[in-house]
Amino acid sequence: MELALGLVLLLYGLSDLLFRFLGLGAYAHASRRTPKIALTFDDGPSERTEALLEVLRRHGVKATFFLTGEKARARPDLVEAIRREGHQIEDHGEWHQAWKLFLPWLEWEHMRRNPGRYYRPPHGLHTPFTRIFARLLGKRVALWDLESKDWLNHFPEALAERLLYYLRPGSIVLLHDGPERTLKLLEQVLPQMLHLGYEPVTLDGLTPRPLTPRLALIRGLQGFEERYNTKHQVVRAGYGPFDLLRLEPKPFPGPDLPGLSRGTPAFELHLESQRAMELTPLEAIRYMRESLRKAAFLVAEDPEVRLVYGYSHLAQGSRLFGFNTHPLPSWPHFVATLSSTWFHWLYRGELPNPKQARVELTYLTREELLRRFPTSTPASPRPAPGEGQTPPP
Repeated sequence: MELALGLVLLLYGLSDLLFRFLGLGAYAHASRRTPKIALTFDDGPSERTEALLEVLRRHGVKATFFLTGEKARARPDLVEAIRREGHQIEDHGEWHQAWKLFLPWLEWEHMRRNPGRYYRPPHGLHTPFTRIFARLLGKRVALWDLESKDWLNHFPEALAERLLYYLRPGSIVLLHDGPERTLKLLEQVLPQMLHLGYEPVTLDGLTPRPLTPRLALIRGLQGFEERYNTKHQVVRAGYGPFDLLRLEPKPFPGPDLPGLSRGTPAFELHLESQRAMELTPLEAIRYMRESLRKAAFLVAEDPEVRLVYGYSHLAQGSRLFGFNTHPLPSWPHFVATLSSTWFHWLYRGELPNPKQARVELTYLTREELLRRFPTSTPASPRPAPGEGQTPPP
């Protein structure tokens, strides 16, 4: 009996890990090649649905509403208002009570009662039966790749800053129909999204795709990336859809170079791999030039920083932008090569050519960076809203 119970719990745990945390096979984002995104609202309709519709209407934005069956039947007027405004309506199940999902007959009833081509489980929870039931009912499981965290007691300005920091081309954003905080968040973030060049559309307009094992692994690792950025005060050089660089303030680890020594204040460059993963080489070059210009803006603001640097098997290619390269000692080279190979496979789906896999230090001094990528004058506006700010906890 105990063994059987343990196996059942293990099966439920594995299902939630694979299908909720990683999102394997779910529709969680679309192509990273275009700046289209989808705003999705769970748990409605509510007493704030009309206010949400007014905000979206004012900014000319279409969204997708995942409605709960019992609430939808209680307010058919709001369901009709959502449909009349041109938004997409999909299924959030019958109830929003997580315990009912763990009983197969109740989960079936929960998923069966309401129409919809997409189904989003409450809290994203999965049991061993969720995907089976979805297939039998002809529904696609829709998750997300960016949580707004609008259910937390944070200032809307902080939530907006975090959302813009992690918003990417093809993102599906999780929001909620109900909290007053969501309305304030939208007032903050929608004008900036549009200014940055993002195009909010419905799920049908976004055409998301199911996550392969590699894409699911990327989704599962996003939380670690966010914790790293917060802990190390990593900033983005521009908040646009294809701004490809993050900068981490840290002392230069060496080796000593002409005019530069170990411990010199510097920015380590990190590539926004999810933004670059589907770009062609020519597109990547074009966006990297603009990203370096925005990185120069941040360097110009901090007179202590003497250089920017990074490690890459593409170090020789960085010479195109004026970077210098330097070989690494054996042990750091081994670690950097292993890390670079891993990320190249994770984000590009291929291993680097062994003949080109040698990782080197690549760096650019402050003076050379500002000479090659001159910043705007002090009277000019910043390139993007929120630029240079650290993501909130």
